[in-house]
Amino acid sequence: MRIILLLLLFVLPFQMKAQADTSVFSKQKKVETSDYVFLMPEGWKNIPEIDISSKDRKFDFSGVGIPAEYRHEPVLATCNLRKYECKSVHAAEDYIISEITSYPDRVTPPGHNYDTGSVKILSGEEATLYTSRYLRRNKMSNFSRFDLIVYSAKRKAAYMFTITFQYRDPTYAFDKDNKLKDYALQFFKNILLR
Repeated sequence: MRIILLLLLFVLPFQMKAQADTSVFSKQKKVETSDYVFLMPEGWKNIPEIDISSKDRKFDFSGVGIPAEYRHEPVLATCNLRKYECKSVHAAEDYIISEITSYPDRVTPPGHNYDTGSVKILSGEEATLYTSRYLRRNKMSNFSRFDLIVYSAKRKAAYMFTITFQYRDPTYAFDKDNKLKDYALQFFKNILLR
């Protein structure tokens, strides 16, 4: 009996902290325009200050599928969608790289600026994925940022989806323990361009 109590007191809390909550993706709502369709967890909240007539949107999902706080500090999570009219995906990639690296107070782990990869979205296009982790000294916060860029030749525009997690953890263990990249990828794979 004593062993069971010890397991419940010591093992279970650590297991629960290390698990990312993927159940948030079981109930989703559809966001649809003439340009795109995507699914997002029901708990995500639209931030209305963004002008949706320009196809730009912003959502807050702090505490939805990730801890609301870490080490007694709030964890902020947002998703931005921007439409960028351009002649090729390279212009949008240059824009994102410039944005990622332009913060004057940005500090990255040694030897790490950003990583690139690709993701196949629901409509079949191969999108470019940029992953970056950094400290913003002015905000005294660490950031894990995931930028997905997909180009529509039909519309001569790139669609840039940026998911940002803001927290305080110089080791970035919060990122790894909560599988933040997996969370972002789960969302990115449900995007369909029209």
